[in-house]
Amino acid sequence: MGGELVTQDIVDPVSGELVESVAEARVAALLTPVELIDYEPIGPGDLELLIRILSDRIERAPAVMVRLYESKHRAEEAFQKEFSKMVIKSPNQQITMAREYAKFHTADELLAVNLAKEQLRYAEWLQDALKSKLYGYLNLNKALAASYNASGIGQR
Repeated sequence: MGGELVTQDIVDPVSGELVESVAEARVAALLTPVELIDYEPIGPGDLELLIRILSDRIERAPAVMVRLYESKHRAEEAFQKEFSKMVIKSPNQQITMAREYAKFHTADELLAVNLAKEQLRYAEWLQDALKSKLYGYLNLNKALAASYNASGIGQR
């Protein structure tokens, strides 16, 4: 069980370029049990360990999620504050032009809001994937235990 984080490469079908995601990188580092990525258990002990690691990580996920929600809300608040400030500062008296002026001058804040939303969405999807993996390992563990009991392994 190595310590390297392995991610899936996504390639743009039109340009052929690698598509990278800042949101994915941050959330994967926060939530993904490195021990579980591309690792297949080879015995009952490994399986039990992976179930324990995965359960612990899922148990800690709410702490990560609340921080991601806080980050999203702070980014939205900063964007709204800066946007309002730019509408008021706009040299244009027409509201439509003032809004366009504010949109132009708050692009960085909007980017921060969108990144926070992407991180939150990815974290939610990742949590679902981790739960599915846990259920799979639990079912595998149950089947393995049943086969050991049926064959009499470990019984005297």
